[in-house]
Amino acid sequence: MISREVISLMSRRRIVAEVRTETAMQALSVVDALAAGGVSTIEVSLTIPGAQEILTHMTTRQDVLVGAGAVLDGKQTRDAIAAGARFIASPVFNPELALICQEAGVACVLGALTPSEIIAAQRAGAEMVKLFPAEALGGPMYVRALLRQLTHMSLQISGGFSAEHMIEYLELPIRSLALGTLLVPRVLVERGHWQAITNRARAFVDYAANPHVYAAQFLAMMGIGSPQAAPASAGNPRIANIPTMPVPPGMADPTFADIPARSGVDPAARSGFDPAASSSGFRPWDSRPVELGDDEDWLR
Repeated sequence: MISREVISLMSRRRIVAEVRTETAMQALSVVDALAAGGVSTIEVSLTIPGAQEILTHMTTRQDVLVGAGAVLDGKQTRDAIAAGARFIASPVFNPELALICQEAGVACVLGALTPSEIIAAQRAGAEMVKLFPAEALGGPMYVRALLRQLTHMSLQISGGFSAEHMIEYLELPIRSLALGTLLVPRVLVERGHWQAITNRARAFVDYAANPHVYAAQFLAMMGIGSPQAAPASAGNPRIANIPTMPVPPGMADPTFADIPARSGVDPAARSGFDPAASSSGFRPWDSRPVELGDDEDWLR
């Protein structure tokens, strides 16, 4: 089903670029630079002037998977889908968006912050839940607390975290990281340093795919000291035993070209929503218990 294939692609690549620029031309240049660096999942914010035209232009590309971000209501959802968005991402929990996406066979990422909101979003039909703003309630420590209580969550982390916290998030069984200015600093966009963005994107992609090999290179680029230089109890990030988030059965790993255009697919056959998956309509996602850190005794 198309929506589930999109979520599979996002999960395997782990990095989603949240593109928010002042102009449409900047956005197009940023997408080109990111794609050249290997970032293939792009979330175009509807706050960009001409966002609908950007989405329409990007649907012709086979090297990137483009969706709409900062979607708040039903009209924005329908307009973005009509413009060619492959997924809809919202910072808020609005069940109407999930219903529209299900009918269109488009992947839905709803925003949530509390445990109740996260479960409600998944039950409403969101294939992935954008934990936003994740840093507001404690960052990785908050996510670990959630995962110890709720082991069947499909989470995307978003909300202005640092490179140190990216390292910690990669240790957890989350599906993806939504990166904004951490991946694309505004100063590089304002100065038109597209090659610098490409180089930065490549470093992020390499690190997310194989942190054991690229840790030193990535940390040096970000100006962070070696994680072995201080004990974990001092708040130092750990980069060992980073898990790969399992993908539920039936979710293939297609290429972008394998995802057909909406006009040629039966909407009923493409919907990723499967109410038969459980009696409540809630589709569990495989996870694993999260071990406590030395500074997290309060979670026991």
